[in-house]
Amino acid sequence: MTTSAHATPRFEAEVAARFDLLEARFKDEVPADDVRLEAILRHLGPIADRLVLDAGCGKGRFAARLAEHGARILGLDPSAGMLRAAHRRGLPVARASARRLPLHNASIDAVMFVEVLEHMEIQGIMDSLREAARALRPGGRVVIVDKNAASLDPVRPWLPAVLVKRIDERRGRWMYPPGSRARERWFWPGQMRRWLRLAGFTNIRSEALLDPSERRSVAFRRVPMARRFVAWSATRPEEGGGPC
Repeated sequence: MTTSAHATPRFEAEVAARFDLLEARFKDEVPADDVRLEAILRHLGPIADRLVLDAGCGKGRFAARLAEHGARILGLDPSAGMLRAAHRRGLPVARASARRLPLHNASIDAVMFVEVLEHMEIQGIMDSLREAARALRPGGRVVIVDKNAASLDPVRPWLPAVLVKRIDERRGRWMYPPGSRARERWFWPGQMRRWLRLAGFTNIRSEALLDPSERRSVAFRRVPMARRFVAWSATRPEEGGGPC
């Protein structure tokens, strides 16, 4: 995979165009008891009056829920189609890339990436994590919710979920058409922890989330690593507490 200076912007433009095209497929709301939302709230801790950046906010459904808990929200997304729905909610949003945040150094309290990094190249992921570290105030938190490459398929738990995904991608059943440079990337839990360390974060935590579709199976209840979603969180070190 190329990592030239121009490859990632072109890749991101392709992804944004796909979101614009398929905007109607994405849900407008997230339930208050959604396991991803609950994990975000756990990992961020108290958020009342804190400025939280939703990087890749889409329609703003997670951001709106955090606003209900008293957070001050800023949403960014490269897809104009997705942002229109967020704007209709009255959320403060801007069209921008997580790779180059239009924010001053140490200006926000928390950042969340909810199923966002999976749509980036490796270089774009690292750029976004480093930008999050730059924009966070010392002691600020980042939380990532994304898919687990080690998970099992919830319908056929004897099969690796990533294998089922690849078969369905070839059949054109996922977001990106066969042959597209873009695809949904899933992550090994240890891989994301390494990237967070490289970006300068400390106090890194990870948690496998038990989705309702998995609760009926003993495999998912007893083996966290088999679960589809993982939440990672980390802290920007206090001044003098480490690299950032």
